[in-house]
Amino acid sequence: MDKRPIKRRQFLKVSATALLGTVATACAAKEKIVTQVVTQEVEKVVTQQVEVTKEVEKVVTQEVEKVVTQEVEKQVQVTVEVPKGVAEPPFLQAKVAAGELPPLEQRIPANPVVVGGRDAIGTYGGEIRMIVNAQQWFESAYDLNSERFMHYSDVDFRTIVPNFLESWSASPDATEWTFRMRAGAKWSDGEPITTEDVRFWWEDACQALGYEEDAWWWGVPWQMRFGGENAKVEFPDDFTFKFTFAAPFGNFGAHMTRWGQNINGALFPSHFMKKYIPKYTDQATIDALVADEGQQDWKTALGVWANWQCGSWYGPPGVEKYPVYCAWHIVENQEANLYLWERNPFYWKVDLAGNQLPYVDTLRYDYSQTTDNTKLKLVQGEIDILGQHDVTVSSYPYYKQNEENGKYITGDYISCMGDRFVLFPQHYVVDDNGDPDTVWNEMVNHPNFVKALSVAIDRSEVNETLYYGLARVGQLAPMPVSRYYKPSYAEAWAQFDTDLANQLLDDMGLDQRDGDGFRLRSDGKRLSLLIENAGIRVGEAVPKYCEMVVTFWRDIGIDAATKEITQDLYNERMSAFKVQVGIWHADRCTDMLLHIQPQWYIPTADGNQGTASCAWVNWFNAADRTAEDLIQPPDAIKELYGYFDKMTEVLSEDERVQWGQKIFDYLAETPLEIGLVVESPAPLCFNKNLRNLPRAKSIIGWDTYGLSTYFPEAFYFEGGQRA
Repeated sequence: MDKRPIKRRQFLKVSATALLGTVATACAAKEKIVTQVVTQEVEKVVTQQVEVTKEVEKVVTQEVEKVVTQEVEKQVQVTVEVPKGVAEPPFLQAKVAAGELPPLEQRIPANPVVVGGRDAIGTYGGEIRMIVNAQQWFESAYDLNSERFMHYSDVDFRTIVPNFLESWSASPDATEWTFRMRAGAKWSDGEPITTEDVRFWWEDACQALGYEEDAWWWGVPWQMRFGGENAKVEFPDDFTFKFTFAAPFGNFGAHMTRWGQNINGALFPSHFMKKYIPKYTDQATIDALVADEGQQDWKTALGVWANWQCGSWYGPPGVEKYPVYCAWHIVENQEANLYLWERNPFYWKVDLAGNQLPYVDTLRYDYSQTTDNTKLKLVQGEIDILGQHDVTVSSYPYYKQNEENGKYITGDYISCMGDRFVLFPQHYVVDDNGDPDTVWNEMVNHPNFVKALSVAIDRSEVNETLYYGLARVGQLAPMPVSRYYKPSYAEAWAQFDTDLANQLLDDMGLDQRDGDGFRLRSDGKRLSLLIENAGIRVGEAVPKYCEMVVTFWRDIGIDAATKEITQDLYNERMSAFKVQVGIWHADRCTDMLLHIQPQWYIPTADGNQGTASCAWVNWFNAADRTAEDLIQPPDAIKELYGYFDKMTEVLSEDERVQWGQKIFDYLAETPLEIGLVVESPAPLCFNKNLRNLPRAKSIIGWDTYGLSTYFPEAFYFEGGQRA
């Protein structure tokens, strides 16, 4: 038990004058009669057709149990009288009048997405200002520009609903998936979006057919290799594509909620990309393009654009010319310190009155190097949205105290990212020479080691010190709202017990100490441990948390230290197996994402950010897992991968949950990582005049693609201007 008379929070004192009352709700307008549309399609259950002056039939799906065939148990049809609205955004009217843009009916598909269920029909105008705290990453800004093929309902967070795709269906055995795009949709430069853009992704990017030596993309994603061979991809017409897998892929629909024109690919502006490829363009034209962009060759140039995609991450020079299909597109990029965006005239969503979205005309993203600078900008009224990457419960009193001066409100949301920090002891590490650190690897793979590190941490003290007691602390686990959650997962090895920690380490043979009281490894060297972190890129409170963990671990005889480095260096060292312990925020914890991206729990992806072992990730993702340069995971880890394969394969959600809980049952007995927070507030800040915001207690984080699930294209300033 803990015998320390002095709490560590004394060295991290913060203001105690917090206004810890009820958080102001982010939704200011009253709920209207018009209800959120929750659609579920098999043979196109809902058409969502809209004409400016006609009625729109709305389908509200209740008591939905999502199954792979996208059937619904109960449907109630409601007809809504649609008022007439101004369909042409004033921002674009001059361009239409001058002949620079075609009229609205020629810019949007015949069957646009209808965004309903918001608080009100919005007002056009205004600019949303946000910040980025790393020059190459948009962090909290990606969610305003991350359109996907499908996404999850913001009502139940479990029902898959259409987005860019108009409809989809699966064969009874889930080996064949057919998707229908929205005919008439266009890129931001006015070019049609068709299945040619999917074909290009599959043949010219994933496979680089015809010029294998010139491959420029990441290769075939594991999803398209599920079953042991590449999927068969067909294009029956300009707007239909079909994937046939070698084995049942019952969960593929969920994967399509993350695919589109984003980092996962599957949709490239082929007319733009073909200009760089010898297969389509003469070499002289290609050389001129490459030289103008300052790239080494066409493969490098094309790779930069492919990684850029919709602007979710980082923008190369000249990014304003890249076609997108999101609500806004970049018009100016001042060396990654300032991004200016304006509305996409060809955006394919409308409101219930037929008005083309978005409501807000422009976006501005400024680079903010430090959290202190960001807070100052917020209080000075220079930020309209402080997003999920930028807020922390540890600054909650500051947000509340300065609302009036800053003309913003602090939202009452639940984080599925943010302060959910997780420590990742790496289960395969190499030394400075690149040789395996066999002593470390044997030690960290002993079942006692991670348990000891976990119970040595006083989570309640961390909660009181950093989060004012507002977080629910525990082991790395799904969020309590998830069907995968069991209380035992959050409680496993999460108690604070230094005596138990010491006993666990002693029992595994680490009972010898040097003259300074630090434990010795089996090779006689001092047991030293370094936590490397990427600072505010992961979360504002990360450095402070790491400092606290270091003191906890030193109490049990480990010579622990922490070091803050850049994200690029952190990613590089993780990928090279040189980090002993890393740290990231544990998103992918809800039923929107846990079942397709479980990498925080078992090593399936994103090894450079954090997982049990980057080396095991490489093995899992390899097309040939017998390759000599791969590090074979232990048999127990391979068994966990087998459970994930079953989660991917099965049709039934209940069965999928059962397979997933086998993974969490194992981790409760033998933890691979060390969690801190099970659930905590997400105090996002919004300008007081912004409307149609997420309702109170909504889940926000990577699982929801930040604000993306809540239709940020329908956010608007009351009166068209910020407070």
